[in-house]
Amino acid sequence: MSSLENPDSPTNATAVSPPRAFTQGVGTVFQFTGIMLFLLMLCTCFLSGLLSREVAGDPRRLTIGWHLPSDAPHAPTYSYAKAITVSVTLSVFFGIALTGIGLGLQAQRRDAPKFGIIVTGFASAFWLMQAGFAIHPMRSILLTLIALAIAMFYVGLLALAIGAYREMRATPPPMDQEILPMDFNVPYSHMHQDPPEVRLAAELKQRREKLAIQQKELEKLEDRINRKH
Repeated sequence: MSSLENPDSPTNATAVSPPRAFTQGVGTVFQFTGIMLFLLMLCTCFLSGLLSREVAGDPRRLTIGWHLPSDAPHAPTYSYAKAITVSVTLSVFFGIALTGIGLGLQAQRRDAPKFGIIVTGFASAFWLMQAGFAIHPMRSILLTLIALAIAMFYVGLLALAIGAYREMRATPPPMDQEILPMDFNVPYSHMHQDPPEVRLAAELKQRREKLAIQQKELEKLEDRINRKH
């Protein structure tokens, strides 16, 4: 019988995705992105020690920036040096936050999408501000493109977080999904349910039962032999 004649055949079964599958996928993306961002910023901090003293101590980094009306001409409130420090520091924070939010999304925590929207929204606004700083007063095309690229990347993560939030609201997880039943047995490992002592005792019990059965069979055979003689 062909699959067309049998509608219940496996080939005609419709694959149903598990609930909140998109949210868990977004959690994987957030977790991977957060770890990579954290490692990238750590490498940036470590490799900055390879810069020469002249480059690292360039005094122009302290004089270029955004001024308040009360600032001195060569002492901006938000200077080039502060912009670099704040960018690296917040990037490390964003990496840790994205990793934690990703774990929450994979665990289907109800508040995880909200935190994802807050963090990615703040990160997008921050890097857009950095792009404006790169345009003026930095006047650097390269830094402007880098800041805009990072901002658009966070905008994409923001869109994913909004999608996860909508899915979580449409199909919220049960309130008691993290509460284990009273009779739940915590497995010893992913390979064995029970610890070695329990498994060894069960194996010894099975061997004793087999030996008892064999002993009875031997006794019956011995009785038959004795009757013949």
